[in-house]
Amino acid sequence: MKTFPINILYQKEYTKGGEIMRTTDLSKGTPWKVLVLFALPMILSVTLQQIYNIADSAIAGKMIGDSALAAVSASYPITMIYLSIATGLGVGCGVITSRYFGEGNYSSTKQTITTSLIFTTILSAIMIIFGILITPASLRLINTPDDIFSDSSLYLRFYCGGLLFTYLYNVITSIFQSLGNSKTPLYFLIFSTILNIILDIIFVGPCKMEVLGLALGTFIAQGIAMTLSLLFLLLSIKKALHTEEKEILFNTKILKDILIIAIPSIIQGATISVGNFFIQRKINSYGSDLIAGYGAAYKICYVVVNIYGAYSNAISNYTSQNIGAGKLYRVKEGFKWSLLICVIFSFVMSLIFVLIPDILLMIFMDSDASTTSIEMGRYFIYIVAPFFIFMGLKIPSDGVLKGAKDMRSFMIATFADLIIRIVLSYALSYPFGYKGIFSAWPIGWAVGALISVTMYKVGRWKRLTGLPSLQEKGSLENI
Repeated sequence: MKTFPINILYQKEYTKGGEIMRTTDLSKGTPWKVLVLFALPMILSVTLQQIYNIADSAIAGKMIGDSALAAVSASYPITMIYLSIATGLGVGCGVITSRYFGEGNYSSTKQTITTSLIFTTILSAIMIIFGILITPASLRLINTPDDIFSDSSLYLRFYCGGLLFTYLYNVITSIFQSLGNSKTPLYFLIFSTILNIILDIIFVGPCKMEVLGLALGTFIAQGIAMTLSLLFLLLSIKKALHTEEKEILFNTKILKDILIIAIPSIIQGATISVGNFFIQRKINSYGSDLIAGYGAAYKICYVVVNIYGAYSNAISNYTSQNIGAGKLYRVKEGFKWSLLICVIFSFVMSLIFVLIPDILLMIFMDSDASTTSIEMGRYFIYIVAPFFIFMGLKIPSDGVLKGAKDMRSFMIATFADLIIRIVLSYALSYPFGYKGIFSAWPIGWAVGALISVTMYKVGRWKRLTGLPSLQEKGSLENI
């Protein structure tokens, strides 16, 4: 097997194969600078992905009305279940790709990429059929009100029809990021986000297609972005990861390694989404006004939550590459800096959200929005946003646990958060109404953070790396 020493890959941003692919060796350089510079494009990417849904909701609320905003929002927890599968596959592919790339094993890196793409395509076809068929039943299960059921069903069916685009794009993005290239997928996403907003406005405005226009605009934009990014990736790996060995497109052993990481991530993500599904079911029982207000506040808060998720994935790739390069001490150094970064970010975001909740809600609502909808959204922000700090404490630990393949510890922390949120959202709703549902969020985050940090300190993840304890004693003078 042809392999290459890892040190030939690093030049802050080393270019192999001309200007086709830029890759970064995350096992060298000052840890906090490497992490921040690598994570920023990932954070922008996930924020722009959120803008896809935010654009649909904002245009629905401002150009159509509260009922359209409620229709789009009602199906949101269902779409998150489907998206969790794409995210989990991306995590599995990213961790394994990072590990081989960190070792300098280009042949296995290419096989990991092609195996992931083939498997994702097959799975997407199955999920499209399944998703379209169960759309009415899934919306009934979450008590979608009759007055928005038709529009919600239309929007969700279009979303399911585009799952091939969603799944492949997420996996492709993870592949680029695992190679230390977090900028290329960002460029494609900027293009597709702008295109999506333009198409939404055209289809909803001049074309008068209402919710159908929102669904169609997103479908077309995602399809174009996925196609362009796939073509670029295939060209990139052909030139940048050239080996003399016979090409093997689908490797079942590598697929097994991917699934060992991906399945727990999918279960974790899907379980969280199912939990949100049941919370949404409770929310829906309060009527369209609460759905609209909660949907607006939930989405704007989840921009922050998804930024945490993107940074967690950056830490995972950083951890995986450094373990592959045998540098356990850099993992611990990266964790310390990440903890500081996340705490500062949490404080700033909490302050912004608490000071200007109405301005944030008006991203989705217009001046004609009901007083009840605005009040519901404001309460959610006041109850949840001050406690972003718990997510800030949890994310660095989560990233290291995933990157070191300690999925058991990661899932324990995540499931504890989820279970508490579901149970308390129902239990507290009886004496406190919707305010009780909202209060379950920070309590669940606090418990999850405590468990995740404890799991990091216990150190099972270090034993799973297979590296000797001596590796912890590396000097930072030569990094």
